[in-house]
Amino acid sequence: RKRKRKMAAVLPGPTDQDRLRQLSVRTYKQQAIWFLNSFWEEFAKDEAERIWGYANKAGELDLQKGKEGNELDEMMAHRFLEVHHETMTVRELREQLYSIIGERPKYISLSHFLVVHYKINYGILVNASQGSNKEEVEEAQRKLDAVQSALRESEARAQEAAAALKESKAREAEAKAREAEAVASEAEAKKREAAALASEKEAKEREAEAKAREAEAKEREAEARAAQDELEAALAELKAQEDAYNNKKADLERKSEEGGVVSRNKAKAELAQHLAEDPL
Repeated sequence: RKRKRKMAAVLPGPTDQDRLRQLSVRTYKQQAIWFLNSFWEEFAKDEAERIWGYANKAGELDLQKGKEGNELDEMMAHRFLEVHHETMTVRELREQLYSIIGERPKYISLSHFLVVHYKINYGILVNASQGSNKEEVEEAQRKLDAVQSALRESEARAQEAAAALKESKAREAEAKAREAEAVASEAEAKKREAAALASEKEAKEREAEAKAREAEAKEREAEARAAQDELEAALAELKAQEDAYNNKKADLERKSEEGGVVSRNKAKAELAQHLAEDPL
């Protein structure tokens, strides 16, 4: 499908340091989207789930602003690094930032962490044109959230079903033990046998219920995996469209530099029209 190309978003500021400061005041989600858009083709599409995880965890650790926050204080930044098994300390992170951007920020934004963690050129980050992948990135985030939520729910239900099945088997074993004990005394055996049969019946009902819940959990897990497959197919289609766009661009650029004047001018016109179109 073709859409009108949106005007590219740019960060204000006369220097890259100023533009990084402007990026760092945006919410964790907005910083993640900017980073994904900036390096989508290089590596970010393969790191999308991890980067969203960083953004979500930063929002959870931000006790003042939550998901609407943009940076973490010393204690929460330390906790963030600890949760993600980072070997560097907050002080070491600041020193690396100083060697990269010439500053040791008091508060650590998501962009600060991503610059150091992925060892990227922050000048490319703050000057990257935005807009071409924004909708696809947000759609991928929505689908990923839905898949992860469904997987968590299915795992929880599976654990509940397993616990219920274990409990039902324990109750059934207990009922059989009581039944065996009842045989020891004929007078009391009938009384205990009745109790054991009732307990066994209850255990079987619980086991049947547990099996039904386990079947439901497996069905939800299958739905979640189907959603995951759909997401992967959508990403593959997006990649194919981008490849087709880039191949045509490269072909027109080559033609605009080869052949006669007429053919080159025609190729340049077609190239300009092609570049004005949204690749997706």
